[in-house]
Amino acid sequence: MTNVEKESMTTEFKESMSQLDKGILGITAMLNRSNHAELYIGIDDNGDVVGIQVGKDTLEKIRNKISTLVSPQILPDIEVLNDDGKDYLRISCSGYASAYSFNGRYYIREVTSNVQLSPEMLTRMLLSKGTDLPKEIASPIQDLTFKTFTRYLESLKMHTSNQKGFFESHGLLNNEGKYNLVAYLMSDQNDVPLQVAIFSGTDKSAISSRTDYGRTSLLIGVGSILDRIRSLEITKIRSTSSNRVEEQLFDPDVFREAWINACAHNDWKSMIPPSVFIFDTRIEVQSYGRIPFMLSLDEFYSGTSMPVNKSLFDLFILADYSEQSGHGVKTIVERYGKESISIGDNIITVTIPFAFEPDWVISRKQSESFNPQKSNEDKVLEYVSKNTQASIKETAQFTGMSVSSVNKIIASLKERGIIRNDGNNRRNNWVRVG
Repeated sequence: MTNVEKESMTTEFKESMSQLDKGILGITAMLNRSNHAELYIGIDDNGDVVGIQVGKDTLEKIRNKISTLVSPQILPDIEVLNDDGKDYLRISCSGYASAYSFNGRYYIREVTSNVQLSPEMLTRMLLSKGTDLPKEIASPIQDLTFKTFTRYLESLKMHTSNQKGFFESHGLLNNEGKYNLVAYLMSDQNDVPLQVAIFSGTDKSAISSRTDYGRTSLLIGVGSILDRIRSLEITKIRSTSSNRVEEQLFDPDVFREAWINACAHNDWKSMIPPSVFIFDTRIEVQSYGRIPFMLSLDEFYSGTSMPVNKSLFDLFILADYSEQSGHGVKTIVERYGKESISIGDNIITVTIPFAFEPDWVISRKQSESFNPQKSNEDKVLEYVSKNTQASIKETAQFTGMSVSSVNKIIASLKERGIIRNDGNNRRNNWVRVG
């Protein structure tokens, strides 16, 4: 007697025709999860063939039932199989609609169970399955230029002389032929910040500096932050009784994968960018959005790739930043474990711990132990010197003072020729003179 293995994300068993409705429900759940489904009738839960009576109208009855209960329409392939004199059926089908319903309700496959979708879950599925929202949404600016973007691609020996043809073939135009969000992120007019914030301590209560590497073509900003974090790489020699071992402060390959994934898969329709936070004990890479609805946690952690922003992700591959294999998450998990990736409702954070206390932390602690308490003026001067584009409100927030107090200190520092502001009404540019 044949054993047909076991039920799975794409396979379901039913013993008799009396369970046909439940089997068809399972088909919609499997299609919604994996775009493919196989239902066997005449097989028990253990995968053993028990057989059914197949009459001349059985196959037609099944097709009519599926046509009545499933929407949108699917075309099943139904086979009559035989094992040791026992007939059984295999019903297989594939479908790529946004969602399939059974008798007006929607289900999703969870391992071997079929779970009814709540309205919120259905909305998430519809938004995530088969969509590329940054490609569909028009850019807020249509008068875009791409000098930085094209220079970068040309440095990789790519020809972009026919920009219109290039943009059409690489997803920078929406269905109406307008520049989309992908184009905006690649353009010279991109005004989205990409920030690296350094904090004194292990939480966000005291910021040391914040630097913006964005407001340019996204590919350039991504590379600038990779270069910035590369400057933090430290290797120490740890001697043992038998040998000398090199120890890295953190794994630079893990940061690279975490940062590129954060930028390529960020929820850009909200235009909230990913960020990098550096603490005394770790680096955190934070991006916005969720893992794809159709991807289980086990599949996510194992490295299964399902790009959220396909057109943007394709450009990252073109720029040699990413690859299709899902190598990034797998690299992070293998080095620092699943616990290094925190998945919230709308935020994903990758935490990269330091192997030892960095030199800059040691120096800061020593300096703090010898220096008296800084005055309010010193705090303001130090903050705007390190954060040259900081606003008065931001400076007040991070120094713990009122806006009016910061305004008075700034005015005094400018009047005495200690700082000046080379910026404009839109953006400050603080310069420390004396």
